[in-house]
Amino acid sequence: MQYLDFSALEHNALYFKGLLGNSKLCAVIKNDAYGHGIVHVARYLNNIVDCFAVGSVFEAKQIDFVDKDILILIPPCASDMKLAINSGYVLIVDSFETFKIVKNVCDELDKTVRIHIKIDSGMSRLGFGSKDIGKLVCLLENSPRIIVEGVYSHFYGENALDCDKQFQEFMPCCRAIEQFLGKRLIKHISNSGGALLSNKYHLDMARIGLGLYGYGNENLRAVKTVTANVVAVKEIGAGSVVGYGAKFVAAANCKIAVVDVGYAQGFARALVGTSVEVNGIKCKVLAVCMAMIIVEVDNVDVNVGDSVKLLGAGINISNDTVSIYELLCNLH
Repeated sequence: MQYLDFSALEHNALYFKGLLGNSKLCAVIKNDAYGHGIVHVARYLNNIVDCFAVGSVFEAKQIDFVDKDILILIPPCASDMKLAINSGYVLIVDSFETFKIVKNVCDELDKTVRIHIKIDSGMSRLGFGSKDIGKLVCLLENSPRIIVEGVYSHFYGENALDCDKQFQEFMPCCRAIEQFLGKRLIKHISNSGGALLSNKYHLDMARIGLGLYGYGNENLRAVKTVTANVVAVKEIGAGSVVGYGAKFVAAANCKIAVVDVGYAQGFARALVGTSVEVNGIKCKVLAVCMAMIIVEVDNVDVNVGDSVKLLGAGINISNDTVSIYELLCNLH
């Protein structure tokens, strides 16, 4: 079961508004707002943030009620491109192939479109390289229906060394495009981590995703709390096997609780060894099955039906294998 605290969402958004100062706050609500519900999140943030970023035209249509720009972060296919342009969404152009589709659709519809140019500053995902800028600006010169409003990239790293490396790759591309167009563009590269790391990365806008949902530093509040219920409590003896594969064998007599959540509900098997909260006490996960986990509950007063906190304030079960992003999107 999950509970969403939208007052925490507002708190986090206002925290980033204060942190960013004069830079715009773009709320990233792709993939159902990281599992928090795209429609509800958009409603709560509409009067706080400056714009929204989503992953698809389908997501953009879900939040058509907002009165802010909607930036689609993944280039739509040709059929969806028509709907996106007719709807007035802001699109990204990440390659010459995407540019061609956008231009052809604009010409066919006899409409203009606002775009942000994606630069690959080192993540090797989407975006133009620095060597592509000359050809790109020549195409822009002959494409009056394509209105460039922004240029952006995305940090892959979490430390200043990695971020600086990308920043130094990104900024000359921005300057070259701005110089050609003869106007200032909305420049953005920061995700939540970059925005928290240094204000030099804030530029004109920052795209805040994970931080909105409560992760990144101690000033933020977890929006989502996920719980499950105890379905059995038992005493086991030394040498007892717990879970599949005999990967855990009790070294001594102990008490265990079986909880009704498993990898089918997003509690990955790689989370064995992490701790969940049982009646206010952190307890180690001994095994994960499809629809159940087994938790050591020695010295805990626990009964069938008790609630177990899996994620939320004070409990973050992410580890080197399972990221907090995956948990927010999948654990329910």
